[in-house]
Amino acid sequence: MLALVFVPFVVTLWESFHRVNPMLPGTPFVGIKNYVQMFKDGQVHSAWINTWIYVILAVVIEILGGLGAALLLNKVKTGRRWLLAAVILPWALPPVVNAIIWSWIYNPHYGLLNGLLLKTGLIEQSHVWLNDRATALFLIVLVHVWRMMPLNAVIILAALQTIPNELYEAAKVDGASPLRTFRMITLPLIGGAFSIALTQSTITAFNLFDEAWILTGSSAATHPIQSQIYMTAFQNLNFSYGMAMAMSITVMLVSIIVSAVYVRRVYRATRYD
Repeated sequence: MLALVFVPFVVTLWESFHRVNPMLPGTPFVGIKNYVQMFKDGQVHSAWINTWIYVILAVVIEILGGLGAALLLNKVKTGRRWLLAAVILPWALPPVVNAIIWSWIYNPHYGLLNGLLLKTGLIEQSHVWLNDRATALFLIVLVHVWRMMPLNAVIILAALQTIPNELYEAAKVDGASPLRTFRMITLPLIGGAFSIALTQSTITAFNLFDEAWILTGSSAATHPIQSQIYMTAFQNLNFSYGMAMAMSITVMLVSIIVSAVYVRRVYRATRYD
């Protein structure tokens, strides 16, 4: 654990305060210069805005969708294992394969999305969906959600199956409505699983890269902070690893802080006293 997590973190943090450029000799200490440069960079600002849009949309859709799927699966008595296998399939696909499949679906010439909408009369001509920023951001999120939401469904389903039926029978005898039963019994007892689902959704959304890169490449309108790190370090050939490391540290800290804040809030809100 120490070697795999803390050592790379400390090394990255230390080198983010140095100029690490293979085209220049030495690695002099530059203090917070890389961070100052990062906060002044307009492309980094744009990438952060895109990242926050991805995170907010992905977390909301994944949590609500995962909860809904888990509740439905929990009601199924026959063939649940087969349904669960079908639900978990997208999560088992590598993210690159997942993104390539969806790039075919979104293709303006032969894509399934245009084909279905044209056949049902909802559109009159094919659209280039990824040319519009708002549409492209949502469609990229949709690809990410399609892959990650099954994991939330499995996590929440596992928690639902630990709730004793006696609690629901007692609530029914007391005349509690389904909504009140869900709020007073189900939600507090799945609070821990809910926190885990929120944490994994947030961290994976902050690390979104494959889907955005394959669908829209280096487009400034849609690229997240991870794409900016990749381009800064490897594609723009400025080898500004220090700045990339500074951005990596910032992404990690932001994702940890955000996860910790709302996991704590969920724990308090759903605590079963």
